Amino acid sequence: MGGLEGCEKFGHPYEPYGIQLQLMRCIYDALSNGRKVAVVESPTGTGKTLSLICSVVSWLRRNKPDLLGGVVDEEEDEDDEPDWVNEMYRTSVLGSRLQAMREYEEHLEKVSKDLRILVPEIGGTGGDKRKRRKTASRVEISVAESDFLVQPYESDSEDTRDASADDKQKLEQEVKEMLAKLESQSGEKSSPKNENFNPVKIFYASRTHSQLNQFASQLRLPTFESSFVEQQVPVERLKYVPLASRKQLCINEDVKKWGNVEAINDACAELVKSPKGCQFYQPSSAFYKEHLSRSFRDNTFAQIQDIEDLCSLGKALHVCPYYATRDSLAGAEVITLPYQYLLSESTRIQMGIDLKDSIVIIDEAHNLVETINAIHSAEISLADLTLCNEGVKRYLERFRTRLNPGNRVNLMKLMELMRTWITFIKNNYKKPGQEIQFVDFLSSTNIDTLNIHKINRYITKSKVAYKIDTYTKSLLEESCNPNSSSKAPIKTSSNPLLFKVANFLHCLTNPAKEGRFFFEKDQVIKYMLLEPAESFQSILNDARCVILAGGTMQPVSDLLDNLFMTVPKKEISLFSCNHVIPDENLRVYIPQDAQFEFTFEKRQSVSLIKGGLFHFYLALAKNVPTSGGIVGFFPSYQYLEYVYNIWKREGLLTKLEELRKIFCESKGNEDPLPAYTEAVSKGQGALLLAVVGGKLSEGINFQDDLCRAVVMTGLPFPNVFSGELLIKTRHLENKIISSGGTTKDAKQATRDFYETICMKAVNQSIGRAIRHANDYSLIFLLDKRYANPEINKKLSQWVSRRLQSQSTVSEIIKDTRGFFSLHNHR
Repeated sequence: MGGLEGCEKFGHPYEPYGIQLQLMRCIYDALSNGRKVAVVESPTGTGKTLSLICSVVSWLRRNKPDLLGGVVDEEEDEDDEPDWVNEMYRTSVLGSRLQAMREYEEHLEKVSKDLRILVPEIGGTGGDKRKRRKTASRVEISVAESDFLVQPYESDSEDTRDASADDKQKLEQEVKEMLAKLESQSGEKSSPKNENFNPVKIFYASRTHSQLNQFASQLRLPTFESSFVEQQVPVERLKYVPLASRKQLCINEDVKKWGNVEAINDACAELVKSPKGCQFYQPSSAFYKEHLSRSFRDNTFAQIQDIEDLCSLGKALHVCPYYATRDSLAGAEVITLPYQYLLSESTRIQMGIDLKDSIVIIDEAHNLVETINAIHSAEISLADLTLCNEGVKRYLERFRTRLNPGNRVNLMKLMELMRTWITFIKNNYKKPGQEIQFVDFLSSTNIDTLNIHKINRYITKSKVAYKIDTYTKSLLEESCNPNSSSKAPIKTSSNPLLFKVANFLHCLTNPAKEGRFFFEKDQVIKYMLLEPAESFQSILNDARCVILAGGTMQPVSDLLDNLFMTVPKKEISLFSCNHVIPDENLRVYIPQDAQFEFTFEKRQSVSLIKGGLFHFYLALAKNVPTSGGIVGFFPSYQYLEYVYNIWKREGLLTKLEELRKIFCESKGNEDPLPAYTEAVSKGQGALLLAVVGGKLSEGINFQDDLCRAVVMTGLPFPNVFSGELLIKTRHLENKIISSGGTTKDAKQATRDFYETICMKAVNQSIGRAIRHANDYSLIFLLDKRYANPEINKKLSQWVSRRLQSQSTVSEIIKDTRGFFSLHNHR
């Protein structure tokens, strides 16, 4: 495999910073040395995404000839043939493939020239795309009452024949699609054969649609040499496919009108199987031949295109982008996908995602453990069940005469199941954290007459959930209409409740060994996965290398202890880089005044809030230039409200308001960020009081004057009395003790667990302050416990290495004035 020689820039479009080179070398070395896992921390503003792209693609391009040669070797069945025969065969096969590759690249060059004419908006500016999305969002299509009617359900016998019929129908559909693809490929004449020239694929997963689109924009910047320059293949385009949900990729307005993801999925599946079919997708050889193989795939590979581009392409070609992207996977080199698609094995199988020997990059991976657990968890509340049961009842009353017996019987069974759960919650709920034994819960469902597996299958097969949920929502909208004839008030929820019931029912029919059912506050039953390692193991088994990246990955021990226990330490690469900013652009302070200790017992102290805390914010407001904003984070909405009300009651808020315009984040109220941003832009001096874990603590860029100082007020430890935390810590302690540990060991593990949750939130919040190489700011960790070595070591390294020696408030404020003088604020 190729080393680093001649590869120092890694195709980077700019002159890389030193820390970018360090990161790229780390990833390149991990791949070259066969490391199974790499965990890399690169602060926001350091060009992390581009560094990931450049290092991984450079490694793949440099090593693809050997990798492709290895695939050819595996295809040689005659092991007893002479070496010269095998070598001739290998040369012949490779030569044939390279010839096909040259022809395909020449074809893509022609396609690329025609693409701008075919779809003019592809490759447009971000502003153009925002305009397109805004225009599309204004299109509203009404849903007729007949659309709510579920298709006849011909299965209510309490035996296994129904399941066999379901499986047979599904198998027939899959075989039909596979044969159609094979037939289209065998007869494809107008497009050069697109063999799989990418034996190792790169999968990039991130949390949000916007982050995946940002990756696509970054992917357009580098230029990579062809893997086969020496074999006379001068150009090799980066073949990129972005996977997304039907909600993002569907172009059929009859399906999109259903609104939420779950409803769109069910509406699409029902339409494709119906006699009417979808105008953009049919599992037939003509469809694959005319649209997927020749047109959509080639246009997708001709240029780097994001999700919005693919929707435009699909409309131009009259082909479904959702199914077309799935069928383009085989020829792709780089694939982006949301977390759900990667982290759920069943979803990967359904989507045809094969991770074998791939490179998997998971960005924004600081909450990966929690994300895996959340994907495999579910909950349902007494209020949800009551509203959902009422919705099913109304639906049944309205459409009873138009539903066939199979639907009527199963809907009545579903209502009986929900009533049984309602009774169970009312009779058994006592407090959060109260564990529910699986056997006791099942016995409450009268399993002899209510077969939960069959009810689950009915919801899945009939696609009734989106019909009932959207019908109930339409009743709510009608009841809000002043001209409505409806007299009874309609109670419902904006959330798709029957999908919530179905998700919970699915967990009930197939619980994991390390899952727990328990009560949470507000009479909620929750099923929670407690050990993510088993769910992640299939990714580790299949992938060549898994790269976890983020701006704040500390404390890394959380990942190592929960996901990679089976991976030898020598197969794990750890990397944490400094920030690109000069040291003089960031200073971090921990005031050691005795009063600054915001423990749960002490933080309610009126003297602390009126005295030390208020005077610190007042001094900061005076000494941070009014051209720059101050962002103060508090541990919870309740505590922020408590502090704010005391300052207001004591007349202290008025003193602050004389210096700064004050904006306060509060639960359920209007987002204060736009008004705060406007005040800062006008140089009015602004103070934003926000909450750790709130909307403003993650994903918001407080760059430049939006945040010249950030204050972390106290440590945001989680609520130890929440049901979820009680179950998790109980499980952790039992796990330690059952492994031979002592009670002391178990208690220490629990403390570490709480500190890890707390410091991950701190790192995320204070990471909002510095967003690019020329930015500068101050960070104040306002609690003397931050100086505790166990707490301090869990700070991101780029933060902890900039801790200042000043310890008293007066010293810190004096140094603050000096900092801004240094940056030309007088």
